[in-house]
Amino acid sequence: MQPAPVLSIAAAVTLVAIAVGAAACASAPSTGAPKEVVERGKALYEANCRSCHGGASGGALRDIPPPHNNNGHTWHHADQLLIDIVLNGVSIPNYEWKMPRFKDTLTEADAQAIIAHIKSWWTADQRAFQATATAQYGT
Repeated sequence: MQPAPVLSIAAAVTLVAIAVGAAACASAPSTGAPKEVVERGKALYEANCRSCHGGASGGALRDIPPPHNNNGHTWHHADQLLIDIVLNGVSIPNYEWKMPRFKDTLTEADAQAIIAHIKSWWTADQRAFQATATAQYGT
């Protein structure tokens, strides 16, 4: 039989390990994509998107172009629409900015990886809303 202090220390170590594991899960939100895809998306975002859209804290010019973080509106759109915007760009009549197309430099898989990275900035509720929008797109 082990003395009571040893059991208490073992229990405390176990609780700390559980808490650290839970915190790690909370700090790395699930985007539905494998980690390596999200990491590749991060590198592609840094190289192609960050200079205009900014990082997790938002864009360089208020809302033009729109930030992709949880304060933006990107999470309102289905994956298919976001991929189309990345590859084909956006030009809104009577609007001062235009997003260039990237289909000559990025593949559809690249666009999907970028979107997977962006999703890591959203809340769980925003990711759930966006997953529903993606599932219902075109129906």
